[in-house]
Order: sequence, then structure tokens, then C-alpha cells
Amino acid sequence: MKHTKIKTNHGLTIIIVFIFLFGIVIYLVTNANKTYAPQTNMATNGGKTENFQSKDLRFSIQTPQNFQIKASNTGVDIIHADTSIEIVRNGTSFPTLSEYITDFDSKRNIKAKQMANVNINGYESIKRYEERIVGGVVKNPKVYYIWIDYAVYILSTDSEDLFPALDQIAQSFHYAP
Repeated sequence: MKHTKIKTNHGLTIIIVFIFLFGIVIYLVTNANKTYAPQTNMATNGGKTENFQSKDLRFSIQTPQNFQIKASNTGVDIIHADTSIEIVRNGTSFPTLSEYITDFDSKRNIKAKQMANVNINGYESIKRYEERIVGGVVKNPKVYYIWIDYAVYILSTDSEDLFPALDQIAQSFHYAP
């Protein structure tokens, strides 16, 4: 009888662990690729923008109207036609953005072309044009790096057509802890 009780407890434990893991998998699958329909507001320049906040990545931005936003737990893609702007958040132990970028560049095949310190709502930020070789193809993205509390937000696009939208989105960036 004692032997049966032990089997029942192990069986119950296995069932509870299985249900818990199944719940985690369902949560991750349903939240992995959310597409948002942001609220529309009027921008100060007369054009329409949409508010977007990523609770997972802890930021908010204004995007131009008619851009689709696809968010996951690791990044946000802001899509227009067949091009996109990507936003990712990397944790870091570097105390400054310049130290982070020096390390970041040393580990990748990236050449910085033009680089400037910029003020993005009081956050330590760098805007630069890069040259990257990806799969034998040379890409020239425009990239914003924003350092906040040991995290670096990277906003970038390879599409020159989206450079003005990237500038607008970067300037609207706010940390949302």
C-alpha cells in the first residue's frame, strides 16, 4: 500500500509538471508574434502617427501611419511595403554606450561610416551609418544605439526609403520601465 501511494505521488507530480510546461509553451506560442494595431494621433508636423508600447522590451514609440508592427519577446519589426525597421534590446555589463559599441563592433564584421552622438529624450545615444557584409552582400544600414540602464536599444533599417521614418521613430523613443 505504501508503494502505491509513492507511485501516485510521482504520477501526480509528473502530471503537474507536464501541465505547467504545456502552459508555458502555449503562452510562448501565443505571444511570440503579436501584430498590433496602434492608436492613431496627430503629429506636431501635421502627419499622422501611431502610438506603440512594447511591454516586453520596455519602450514606447510613435510610428508613421500605415506601418504594420510585428512584436515578439525579442524584438519589434515596423513594416512598410516590403521593407522594415527593426528594434532590439540587448542587455550589457558595459557602463557606457561607447564601450558597448567598441565591443559590439570587435565581434562583428561592421565598419562605422558616419557616427554622431545624438540626444534621444535625454538618453545616451549614437546615430551612425554602417557597412555590413551579410552572406557576401554589402548592406549599409542606418542605426541608432540608445543606452539606458545597462541595456542597449538598437533601431535600424537597410532601406534608405525608411531613413526618415527611422529618424522620426528614434526621436519619439521613450523608455517605459
